[in-house]
Amino acid sequence: MFDYLNGIVTEKGEDYIIVEIGGIGYKIYVSANTISDVMIQNKSKIYTHLHVKEDELILYGFSNKAELKLFKLLISVKSVGPKAALSLLSCFKPNDLLLAIGTKDTKSLKQVPGIGEKTAERIILELRDKINVDLDLPNGDNTTLNNMSEVIEALMSLGYSYSEAANAFSMIEDKEKSLNDLIKEALKQLSRV
Repeated sequence: MFDYLNGIVTEKGEDYIIVEIGGIGYKIYVSANTISDVMIQNKSKIYTHLHVKEDELILYGFSNKAELKLFKLLISVKSVGPKAALSLLSCFKPNDLLLAIGTKDTKSLKQVPGIGEKTAERIILELRDKINVDLDLPNGDNTTLNNMSEVIEALMSLGYSYSEAANAFSMIEDKEKSLNDLIKEALKQLSRV
């Protein structure tokens, strides 16, 4: 029904914003990423999804189309509703979420409130082939994807966050090295930050 709303952000809550357009305030549930992108009293363009329930209409909004597209993909998964999808998008930046799905990283997905083992596995199963993980990897290179997953898991066990580990791996030029060399290279990347 609404593709986007373009108005003044008058209020920010923990999981919502109020956008005023023509004297009407629209309550839009948003991710943490969108909350950090918008400023109170500034005009913002929010891409929206209208969720229709039996007794109410709920607007979900995002500061960019990529996040909206990912939200729609997530809610297409059986057992993932809008609140769970918004929770995933609040805990991950879109590229990090795509990376977690692409590398079958159920461990990271399960850390999101409301996402259990079965739901994480279902998200990966249903979306892995639908997403395009932009990592400069040759198509179908399962060895590199498995190495990436192993490197990220190893770095997380050392205390790095998922996004730090994923970013370090993405900065490695030669992803064909042995697993030990990849971990060492990723640690070098992390030490430069």
